[in-house]
Parts: sequence; structure tokens; C-alpha cells
Amino acid sequence: MMLPSSLVGLLIGVAAATFLAAVALRSTRDVIHLGAPVLLCGVAAWMFFSERYEWTLAVLVVYLGLLDGFLKLSTGSTVATLGRDVLLYAIAGGAFVRVVLRRRPLESPPLMLGVIAWVVICLVQVLNPVVPSISHAFAGVRQHIEFVPLFFLGYAVMRSERRLMGLFWLLIIVAAVNGIVSLVQSSLTPAELAAWGPGYASEVFGTATQTGRTFLDSATGVTHVRPPALGSDFGFGGIVGAMALPGALAIAMAGGKSRRYIPFLGVCVVLAVVGVVTSQSRTAVLSAAIAVMAFLLLTVTSRRGLTAIVVAALLTLVTYFGLTTVFGGVTSGPNRYSSIAPTKVISTAVAARQGTVALIPTYLVDYPLGDGIGSVGPAGGSSVGGAVSSNGLDAESEPTFLIIELGIPGLLIMYALLLWGMRMGVSLRVLAERRLQVALAALAAVFIAVCVGGFVGANTANSPTSPFIWLALGTFAYWGSEMRRCRLATRSRRLRTTLAAR
Repeated sequence: MMLPSSLVGLLIGVAAATFLAAVALRSTRDVIHLGAPVLLCGVAAWMFFSERYEWTLAVLVVYLGLLDGFLKLSTGSTVATLGRDVLLYAIAGGAFVRVVLRRRPLESPPLMLGVIAWVVICLVQVLNPVVPSISHAFAGVRQHIEFVPLFFLGYAVMRSERRLMGLFWLLIIVAAVNGIVSLVQSSLTPAELAAWGPGYASEVFGTATQTGRTFLDSATGVTHVRPPALGSDFGFGGIVGAMALPGALAIAMAGGKSRRYIPFLGVCVVLAVVGVVTSQSRTAVLSAAIAVMAFLLLTVTSRRGLTAIVVAALLTLVTYFGLTTVFGGVTSGPNRYSSIAPTKVISTAVAARQGTVALIPTYLVDYPLGDGIGSVGPAGGSSVGGAVSSNGLDAESEPTFLIIELGIPGLLIMYALLLWGMRMGVSLRVLAERRLQVALAALAAVFIAVCVGGFVGANTANSPTSPFIWLALGTFAYWGSEMRRCRLATRSRRLRTTLAAR
């Protein structure tokens, strides 16, 4: 008789935890290098056998938000990032095996042809003669298609308002934890943060292919760190915080049982904003502002839109007083934000990537089929299959990054997917069920902020933005298809009816 999958996972988890405890008695280094992989394999085995996809995805979100970057930087090994692949593909592999064994018909989600085209374009680039080796080319392919399974999992799993709200709770808690860590790191000297591990030292002092993640306080002449929080690059805590804020607003507006958790939610929001502020990332600050603004615009079209504004104002006050009383000095210390004051934000945003954006037409002409996959982005610094010599090209924006890596075909397909996602996310604002409409509006708001942020970074190849993009696309594909099949009640699109009082 076969054991239940939950019992199998429990036994594996207990065995792995026992081994980890035994190793922990030796040294912290052994925990990271020996114990963590064993425990990871135990968790992956449970994920493979489990059919509770909402729980396995929750574990993956926690791992990506709290452990993935820390393990990479503390060990100084890029191999540590394979842990997230082990977990993700354990979920996807288990789901695929169950479909095959049970001979269930596969449901083809909308946008599937676009996703397949994206994968094919990436794989074809392996044959580009400019790549140093096939193995390095496949390492380059990984950064583009690593999180594609989340599209299908998002379509199959995120099918209720409750699961969407669960995702938002996870995001705000992860953002709060990163906010605390970012606050601690912001008070450290570069040498103190570098002592956290080899990867932290590379982040702080830089490498042959990367500049140091520090900034100089012009008033005092003192060098300060740009905290990575629990991510693998600077500004991670700020980006996670920006992604979590619309979801926090959605939870606050949900009412019902959520009201009893408002105080805890307020504390998490304060800590998430602390993560944004202390990240010393202007991109994170602007992304947070765009995400919140987009959420308000998407929800104010409903008859209860005033509630969104009131809740946003209340949370703003909570955040303000939290920063000024509990974390006094966080916003008054050395920072890089003077250039994004309200009077300067547009000019700064344009100037920051003006040169990069101006290169798009040039790159379209010079590299119509790309300049070699894996030459830039996270894979650009990988030594797998031979080191890549710097081509000197500017990949500091999503368009230039995609052109360099995948040429015009890759650029067109990815932006077709992103534009479809934004269009579908905005169209779902007409749903009549308030809690569901607000939840999907929060998801769409973050998606819009991530897409806009692509002009100052390659968001499709970095965590946490890349996994979010694919999960959100799958979620929009499901709810969009439900709306098109008239399975969801919608409200009138007429402005007069929308603004009319009940």
C-alpha cells in the first residue's frame, strides 16, 4: 500500500531536519554547505508529491524572498541559485507526472502560443555562433526561461480571491522581514557588511565585471552601503516592498475577517516602506509610487473607489508616523533621494536612462538577431562554459537587454506578452465582485510598475520581478478567459453609472 504523499513528505522532512541539526552542531559553514542542500532536497521531494499547490507555491515564494539571495551571497557561489530551480521544477514536475499518469486532458491557457514562441526563440539562440560554448549558451537560456513554469502554475492555481489574498500576505510579510534586514545593513560600514560572506564582499567592493554597491555622502565624505537585504543584489528589499504595497491596500480594503489583522498589517507596511527607503534605490522608490498610484486608479473606477483612497491615506499616515517615531532618522540620514524629489522626479527619470534608451535604434540595426545569449544580465558574469569577454554594450534597460540577448524577435515577443498582461490586468477592473476586483487590481498595479521599471533594469531576468511576471501572466490568463466566457459578473463601464451612488 502506498503511503499518502503528505506522510512521505513529512518523513523526508523529518529525516532532513535531523541531519541538519546534527550538522549544525559542527559549524555554521557546514549548515550552509552540507545541511541546507539536504534539507532543500527533502522539501523538494515533498513539493513533488504534494497536490496542495497553493502551499508548495507559498514555500517557493518564501524561499525566493528570504533565502535565495542570502544563500548565494553568504556562500559566494552562483550554484546556490539552483536551489530555487530545484523547488520550482519539483512542483512543475510533480504536476506534469500526475497529468500523464491520470491521463487528464491538458487545458490550453490563453497566451500559450506566445509563451512557447518565447521559449523557442531563447533555445534557437543557443546556435548563435558568437557564444563561447554550448554550455554557456544554455546558462544564458536559463535566465530567460527559468521561471516560465510559473505561468502554467499561476493559471492552474491562482483561481480564487482567497489565494490571491494569500499571495499578498506572503509578499507583505516577506517585505517586512527584508525591511528589517535592510535597516540593519544600512547602519553597517562597507567592511562590516562584506564580512557577511564572499558574495557580500563582491557586492560591496565590486568585481572585475561589477562596480561596488556603495555611495558617497557628499556632506561628510563617508562611504555608505546600498543594502541588498535578503536578496542577491542591492535594492532587493526596496523592490519587494514596492511589490507588496498594493497587495497590502487590497487586504485592508477586503473587510470581513481581515479587519482583525489591520494592526499587524500596518506594522508590516511600515517595515516594507522602511525597506524601500533604506534600500537606497531610486528605482524602488519610484516603483512603489507607480504601483500605489496604479492601484488607486484601477480601484477608484468602482463605486467603492473612495474606500481605496481613504485606506491609502490611513496607511500613509501609519507609515509616516512609524518612520518618524519608531524609526526616527531612517529618512533623515545619508541617502540618494534628493534627485527624485517631486520637483525633480521627471527630469531625473529621463536623465537616468536617457543614454541607454537612445541606444535602442542603434542596437536594433546593429544586432537584429542578438549579440549572443548569456553575454549580459545575470548570466553575463557566469564562468560556465568559459568566461564571456565584455562586449561593452549597455544592457541597463529591458529593451536593450532583450535586443543584445535575443535580437528583434525576442524583443517583440516579450513586449507582446507584457503589453497583453497590462491590457488584461486593466480590463479586469470591471469585475462586479468587489474583493476579487480589488485583488486583481493590486496584481495588475504591481505588474504595471514592474513593466515601467523595465526601462531602468532587466526585470525579466532578475528575481523577484521575473517570477512575478510569469505568475501574474498566468493568473491574468485564467481570469481573462473566465471573463470572456461570461462566467464572471461585470459592472457597467459607463462613467455615469460607475460614479453613481448606491
